[in-house]
Amino acid sequence: MSLTDKEYHNLTISIAKAVSNHEMPIKVKHVRAAIIGTFHSKGGHAFWAIAIRQPIQENRIVAWKFCHLLHKILREGHPLCCQHSMRHRGMLIEAGKLWGHLNDGYGICIKHYTKLLVTKLEFHDRNPRIPGSLALKPGELERIGEGDINFYFQLAVEIFDYLDDIVALQATIFNSITTFCVSSMTSAGQCRLAPLIPCIQDSNPLYDFVVRIMFKLHANLPSDLLTGHRERFRTLFHQLKSFYNQSRNLQYFVNLITVPKLPDAQPNFEQQSDLGNYQAPVIVMPDSDPADNDVESVVSDSLIDTTEAAPPIPELPNHHHNKQHQPAAQKPQILELERILRERDDLIRHLQMEIERLSNYVKSLTIEQRDVQHRLEDQIAQLNSHLTQAQGELSNLRIQKEELELRAQTAPTLEQKAQAEEERAKASEEKFQKLKTMYTQIRDEHVKLLRQHGEVSKQLAASTKAASDATKAKEEVRIQLDELQQRQTIVQEELQQSSSEARREQEQIAEELKQVSERYETLRSKYEEMEANRQAEIAELRINLERVQGELGTFQGEREMLQAEKGALESSLSEVQSEREQLNRQYEEVLAKMEALHIKTEEHTKEEATLQQSVQEKSQQAQELVDKLDRLQRDYESLQQQHADLEAAKAAQEQEFNRIHEEDLLKLDSIQGELTETVSTLNAEKENLFAAKEDTVQQLLLLQTESSQRTADFDSLEKDLKNVIEQKDHELEELRTRYKEMEEKYQSLDANMDRLLAEKGAIESDLQDLLHQQEEMDAHYQTALGTIRNLEDSLADAKITGESALRALLEACIKSSEKLTLRAISENEMPGAGGTPTYFLMIAEELQDVLSKLTIVHDNYLKDNSTNVESLARKVIIGAHLLASAHVQGMSICNRSANIECGERIAEEIKQLGGSIASLFQSLQKTSESDAVGEKITDLKDKLQAVTNMIGDLSKQTDGTENLGDLVENELSSMDKAIEEAAAQIEEMLSKSRASDSGIKLEVNEKILDACTNLMQAIRLLVQKSRLLQSEIVALGKGSASAKEFYKRNHQWTEGLISAAKSVAQGANFLVTAANKTVAGGARHQLDLIVAAQEIAACTAQLVVASRVKAPRGSQNLNALGTASKQVTQATGIVVATAKDCSQRLEDSQDLDLGSLTVHQAKTREMEIQVKVLELEQALQMERMRLAAFRKKNYQAPVEE
Repeated sequence: MSLTDKEYHNLTISIAKAVSNHEMPIKVKHVRAAIIGTFHSKGGHAFWAIAIRQPIQENRIVAWKFCHLLHKILREGHPLCCQHSMRHRGMLIEAGKLWGHLNDGYGICIKHYTKLLVTKLEFHDRNPRIPGSLALKPGELERIGEGDINFYFQLAVEIFDYLDDIVALQATIFNSITTFCVSSMTSAGQCRLAPLIPCIQDSNPLYDFVVRIMFKLHANLPSDLLTGHRERFRTLFHQLKSFYNQSRNLQYFVNLITVPKLPDAQPNFEQQSDLGNYQAPVIVMPDSDPADNDVESVVSDSLIDTTEAAPPIPELPNHHHNKQHQPAAQKPQILELERILRERDDLIRHLQMEIERLSNYVKSLTIEQRDVQHRLEDQIAQLNSHLTQAQGELSNLRIQKEELELRAQTAPTLEQKAQAEEERAKASEEKFQKLKTMYTQIRDEHVKLLRQHGEVSKQLAASTKAASDATKAKEEVRIQLDELQQRQTIVQEELQQSSSEARREQEQIAEELKQVSERYETLRSKYEEMEANRQAEIAELRINLERVQGELGTFQGEREMLQAEKGALESSLSEVQSEREQLNRQYEEVLAKMEALHIKTEEHTKEEATLQQSVQEKSQQAQELVDKLDRLQRDYESLQQQHADLEAAKAAQEQEFNRIHEEDLLKLDSIQGELTETVSTLNAEKENLFAAKEDTVQQLLLLQTESSQRTADFDSLEKDLKNVIEQKDHELEELRTRYKEMEEKYQSLDANMDRLLAEKGAIESDLQDLLHQQEEMDAHYQTALGTIRNLEDSLADAKITGESALRALLEACIKSSEKLTLRAISENEMPGAGGTPTYFLMIAEELQDVLSKLTIVHDNYLKDNSTNVESLARKVIIGAHLLASAHVQGMSICNRSANIECGERIAEEIKQLGGSIASLFQSLQKTSESDAVGEKITDLKDKLQAVTNMIGDLSKQTDGTENLGDLVENELSSMDKAIEEAAAQIEEMLSKSRASDSGIKLEVNEKILDACTNLMQAIRLLVQKSRLLQSEIVALGKGSASAKEFYKRNHQWTEGLISAAKSVAQGANFLVTAANKTVAGGARHQLDLIVAAQEIAACTAQLVVASRVKAPRGSQNLNALGTASKQVTQATGIVVATAKDCSQRLEDSQDLDLGSLTVHQAKTREMEIQVKVLELEQALQMERMRLAAFRKKNYQAPVEE
């Protein structure tokens, strides 16, 4: 079913509010709205369509709440939500990886939570018959497994993996709570702790499943094969128990969930009897807070009965007195009512589902209770069989004892066989002692079995157990009193050191005292109740014995009466048969009494049914046999009388029927004779006789039908009477059998009576012992009460003293915290000071002074017997803050240091300093000797001084980086100035050339200087774009720090920028010099100009690369810088091309006129040219070597610096 636009909009709002970025737990109403939305949409498609648009990867709070909401949806949403969520596992895994890199507490928690959700989805995907809520009916797990032991083996592994993820998540949550000091009563703490509720709801049924599966596996597989399963279960058992105990102690969970309690020891799977003692842990979810259900309250107030008509919509006031309604005004009200009804129906459906779930849970508990009851009944039956076996062995021992005694009486005289008799007597005595010991053991086992079987024995065992418990309780009270006295002494000694621990200790002592007193009262009341029950049971046994004896006598009398009644019944049957002939003559009287006979027959049928029902009830209720025998006797007498009456009526009816039949036959014969004789004379009366004949025939037919019916009735009555007689005979046989059973029962009761009398003596002796123990316990109880009152008085005094000391300590902590807070605020006003050696040296100097004062304050604290705790607390808090600041600042200096080796050495020293800090605080917590604390403080001061000296040396080495910001600004300014000066000089050279030169030379100089001017303008534009990009880089990267701080942090990049600026400035000067030489010297200096142009282009390329290293992608300034760099490259090419062209033109203008030279002059000029070529080649080779050496030196210089 698809959602309407309004429902989809409401679902979007509910999910957005549920996963808001406010650090507080999800409200129940938003979760419920999302769950109802899944049922409206028949799955999780609508939920995921809305959820994937939430900022899960942008905000950690949203991601955390989304995981919680998804967990609730998978548990309580539509059954198809798990299936529809499988396609989004990748998104969950990526979100977990993304937030797993965040170390603020939520990141690791989100990583573990997404892993748990993926595990849950995969678990339900592999086991689709297990719902998301993990709620299974009793026996449903067996139906899912279908007896496949391999399935149970694999399912146990999957449940272990599931529980491992739950345990990992809860450990991470509690670790984040502890690490970041978050309280469970704040919104931030509740936001972190809220997902633990569905984790507890998941882990509880999983624990129940795995326990039952482990018992089933151990019943079908070897124990060695399941060693790994047992180890994993043992680890998870302790982890879950710790998790439940830790959750139970939090106030936040008190009103939200009743955390289950696991037993002290894990089940023994190798012993199948432990399965009968196993009880599944139960979770109770109380009603949610009304504050979170404000919407539900509005909806519940508007609930109406849907079977009745809807209430009329009120009309709006009509000022024109119109009788018609106003539809436009009623429409909003109708829509509002429809919305309320729709919300009402949604809430009803949700509540019905909740009721069904609760009813299923109650049914499961009932079935489990029934199973437990069946197992207990089986155990009772086994105990009864053991009891019977023990009784048989006891009877055999008694027979052997009697035979031994008889042999001892009939043995030959001692005078004839003295030696043999002595040996036989010794052997008999030893055997008798062994038999006596065996008898005693069997009797003890018999007593134990009887204690478990009978109610009287249960009470006796309970009283014995109560006595032992009372003795143990007495010992525990004495031990606890000693422990309380010792604890009181310890509390008085440590009250000044830790008032919070003293308060908890006092509350625990008071609670233990209260529990001890309550336990004693409980034991005392239980003992009194057991004693009263035991006396009542003994009296009841006596009454039952007397009643059984009376019943036996009654049974014997009834047996004789039944035998007499049987003889009378047989005689009455013979009399009935003799009187049968007499009843044949009473047919007329039977006709008059037929109606009464039918009524009696119906009464007989009813009484027979009642008799059968009473017989069945007698067979089922043997104890009511005596009461029902009298009624049976009366019923039997009445049935006997009825039988006699029925037999007499039957005989009379038969006799009367025979007589009437004979008379009818005679009448027919006479009528036929008369008709034959008078046929001729009575022709006139033929019609009348014919009518009379017809009437007679009809009467005969009626008589025959009635006769046959009565014959059938008589036969049925006869059969019924025979059945009744047979049934009575069978009942007599049953009564005889029951009589024999009652005789045997009487004999067993007689034996039990003897045994009970013997046990009564033992019970009375035990009772005397218990009374004596009770008197002793009363005396100990009075002593304990006195001790408890004294302890309460001393605890009250200690509480007052502790509260005053706690108040003073609290004020000292508040004042110290205030100073530290003001100090931190003042430090935040100077953000550039943090992380510098100067700031660290200032903190170290102050810390040395604080540590020296801490030694003095601690000595005074010990001398004053731990009373002056305020000053010690102040110094400890200030010292801890300064130590933490020094540690943080020192590590920051190490991380920022340009000298990596020195930074690592300082980092190692700081780690050793951290170990000394931890050792100092451990000494302050554990030892009371000032020497140990003084040694720790001295060691800490030495290590702090060593770190201070190393950081001071490091600051001297890195002073050059402190002024990098000013240096880069100076170099960039020098570069701008050099470029401006170079451009001005080129302009000046151009003006001088125009004034002094003419012709080709002027034209060449103008082209060269114009190309140089264009190059300088392109360089100037590039430098401007570089400055803009540099400003953008500094603005984006400095954050709240200054630009100088940014240059100092990125000193390598800054040094590269400085080097590039220097190179550009030098290149500009070199270009001006080369241009000047070219203008003044002609073509021979054109190469200098080409080299200068290429050099300055290379320098600008270095500047571009240095600026591009930290430039953000997509920056407009970076694009402009690239464009300017291309323009510089083009201008450089123009300069080079112009210089070569101008050099060629000058050389062409200076070509020699070879035609005017003589041969000797030409040969001389050729030799001069060859000499010059050789000189130039040699000079070129030398210059190349010098250039290589120069470049090598320049490449090594930055590395050494």
